[in-house]
Amino acid sequence: MSTPGPISLRWVRDARDLRAALDLRIRVFCDEQGVPRELEVDQHDDVARHAVAVTPDGTVVATMRLVADGGTIKVGRVAVERAWRGRGIASRLLQRAYEYALDQRAEELRLAAQVEAAALYRKAGYQEVGEVFDEAGIPHVWMVQAVVPPRRRRRP
Repeated sequence: MSTPGPISLRWVRDARDLRAALDLRIRVFCDEQGVPRELEVDQHDDVARHAVAVTPDGTVVATMRLVADGGTIKVGRVAVERAWRGRGIASRLLQRAYEYALDQRAEELRLAAQVEAAALYRKAGYQEVGEVFDEAGIPHVWMVQAVVPPRRRRRP
């Protein structure tokens, strides 16, 4: 494991970054949580905007993907390496998603949150919509956040 230090966020730059992000998702969702591997990597990975959090030595310790669908940006596959959880990295990734949605002039962010992680998303400004449902054997709930552009100052 990498030594502690400042974590930087960046968009996936190349095949190596993407492979590290996918490997992390396999460890978190498949190995830890029992999600079947064939469900974890899907056709959306080819069109998604992927972000990673990296240590100073370049080790990927967190990831998320964003998929545009009209005026909605779907946030998904938010995963943090076990040893790096509880340090605010997921919250920083969610802030990056919000900034991306603003840049894309999206109207809302949407995600299927694991019920156990819903508090993290509420803290980031998401609200639950709908009923709890099962996805890959794990209880989830849809959550949304409106994307509100900053007001432009009017000149006198």
